[in-house]
Amino acid sequence: MHVTIKAPSRLHLGMIDLNGELGRIYGSIGVALNNPSILVEARTSDKLEIKGKDTERVRQLVERFPQSYNVDTNVEINVKEIIPEHIGLGSGTQLSLAIASCLSNLNKLNIGVRDLAKTMNRGIMSGIGIEAFRKGGFIIDSGRSVNGNEDLPFVTYRHNFPENWTFILTVPSIRRGFSGKDEELAFKKVIPSSPKIAGDICRLLQMKMLPSLIERDIETFGQALMDVDRKVGLYFKEVQHGIYKEKIIKSLIDCMLDSGSHGAGQSSWGPAVYGIVEDNNAKKLESAVNEFFKENKMEGTIIRTHANNHGAEISVMET
Repeated sequence: MHVTIKAPSRLHLGMIDLNGELGRIYGSIGVALNNPSILVEARTSDKLEIKGKDTERVRQLVERFPQSYNVDTNVEINVKEIIPEHIGLGSGTQLSLAIASCLSNLNKLNIGVRDLAKTMNRGIMSGIGIEAFRKGGFIIDSGRSVNGNEDLPFVTYRHNFPENWTFILTVPSIRRGFSGKDEELAFKKVIPSSPKIAGDICRLLQMKMLPSLIERDIETFGQALMDVDRKVGLYFKEVQHGIYKEKIIKSLIDCMLDSGSHGAGQSSWGPAVYGIVEDNNAKKLESAVNEFFKENKMEGTIIRTHANNHGAEISVMET
């Protein structure tokens, strides 16, 4: 048997409520992206063999799966494309789900994506990556009960993203965002906020961002996107030492806005930064970001991409 999986990256556009006095906490906003992506090929074998990119991390993920399911891990796995780690694009969740889905399919198990996420210990604080893998699109999740009586956040809203809106995704070569234990410590340092920030985010989301998404009004959507991003930055201001993780990120966002982006922000802890424009203005924005890197004598990656509205592509073939 042969399995091929192509999994999308995602932008994490922010958390909604870090107050929790209504009985739920966190809640996330995000959108799945076509690029960068993870591409994994796997087949049955007479031994475990891991090829391609990030082999040690993949081996650890393969070894985690049999802790929950009695399966044969004598497989050949080849990771041909990878999402870079710790830059704000959801690499950990997407790779974990891709590997778990490969093993599930090779062993002819019928395991849902949420159950795979539980097995791989993903999606505990945010459900955006799980739904990005499952179905893609623009996503809002429920957050978690403050009583801790739920396994994972669930999706409260999902909508296809306009096909003619382009994201210019930039990743400057600077310090990477928090992850793992560092991320846990960062959240512990966040002082529970007053409900005002959460109220402002909810109002922007309900009365500006969602209507403009449905009406395909990119200018208003971009404004809402940026307003939410800045409000979310207030939650983490003390931890990040500012609204954004690094000072250069603010300069990069200002450059994108001055160059025609309808909205721009930092994905998760960064350093990934996004801007959104219509397709016919994408080249101009891309060129402006490239010039920004040159003027600031810094390296960086620039990716032009659309949203992913279908989730991971999974192909299973009998051999």
